[in-house]
Amino acid sequence: MADYIPIKTLEGDGQFDAYVATPDSAPKAAIIVIQEIFGVNEGIRRKCDSWARAGYLAIAPDLFWRIDPHIELDADIPEQMQQALDYIPRFNQDQGVRDIEATIRAARAMLEGPAKVGVVGYCLGGRVAFMTACRTDGDAFVGYYGVGIDGLLGEQHAIGKPTMLH
Repeated sequence: MADYIPIKTLEGDGQFDAYVATPDSAPKAAIIVIQEIFGVNEGIRRKCDSWARAGYLAIAPDLFWRIDPHIELDADIPEQMQQALDYIPRFNQDQGVRDIEATIRAARAMLEGPAKVGVVGYCLGGRVAFMTACRTDGDAFVGYYGVGIDGLLGEQHAIGKPTMLH
């Protein structure tokens, strides 16, 4: 089963939507799926659905909600690619990490028993996954083709849980 749910910000000053895919039986753990610059589009939702079929609660928070909620862009359409690129300087990555932390807390509240939460991100999401590894209490972190991580290496000392970058 999959649907969107609201998640309150850590500061309690707003809420954002997140796509949630749930497995047919009790989840093994939760996985937070961090979007690319294209929003929580079909590709990100398919990743969540795949994790749910594998037995995990999968949640993809809408990190661009402060700019334009529910954007879904396609990298293969030049105008949409440009629109996605235009979001990058407008996206506050520090707030994005706090929204992911709020999502981690929401995921733990949805799980029964041991509440392990992993984080995986792609491109911009790979960068934000690294930042999340440095700044939150998630249990494991994976980043795929994360951009600009070399500029964040001063934070790596704060990583305390398994982290893998591709």
